[in-house]
Amino acid sequence: MSDLVLLADVGNSRVKLRSHGSSAVASYPWREENGVSALLAEVVARNPLRIVIASTSPQADAKLNVAVWQGFTAQYLGVEDLPLQLLSTGTGIDRLLVAWLLFEQTQSAVLVADCGTAFTLDLVDAKGCFHGGLIGAGLALQERALAQACPHLDLPQEGSTVIPQSTAAAVFAGTSAAMAAAIEAMAVRFEGQAGVTATRFLSGGDAPHLHSLLPQWHLRQDLVLEALAWFVSKASDGA
Repeated sequence: MSDLVLLADVGNSRVKLRSHGSSAVASYPWREENGVSALLAEVVARNPLRIVIASTSPQADAKLNVAVWQGFTAQYLGVEDLPLQLLSTGTGIDRLLVAWLLFEQTQSAVLVADCGTAFTLDLVDAKGCFHGGLIGAGLALQERALAQACPHLDLPQEGSTVIPQSTAAAVFAGTSAAMAAAIEAMAVRFEGQAGVTATRFLSGGDAPHLHSLLPQWHLRQDLVLEALAWFVSKASDGA
């Protein structure tokens, strides 16, 4: 085997791969058999020394442990691997990794909204204590559910007035604008509860779309992979 460490972010629908020391990201839909085959081919081609994995999906783990990771040294990160004080229970390792990374980088209180299949909003205070957060249906999921239930509605399109005057603008306001407003409002509530003023971060597949509605939030992508790379580097420095 090589000395390559491969980083894997296993989400609700996709696996993102990145070699430690590289910024190039490859993405594969693990629910589709051709996606799993392509993922396996990629891992075999890279022939890593080990694979460091952050996973939020037991279903993906059951499939990939047999179809892809078997034959390689796979390290699943858990809560016990991170130096975070936790006030929450049952929080996914992806949320904890990102919160830890951003606190490490800023050394301040942080709020992070991840907008993917589900959207989450989490808070770490200025002492590095993870308070917890919220989970809701992501923007694309909301739009698909609405389209399936009400196929007669127009596709969402931002309007020119605060109060929507067309069906398309009404759908936009009820999904994108409402989600952005909810994220901002809950961020303020979280800050008040914790007694902090936090630096705000926005990530995930829908983040670029929502960023125009939340311009004061810092847009950062692939934070789980970045956190995995940070973890591996820290572990190497401490070895």
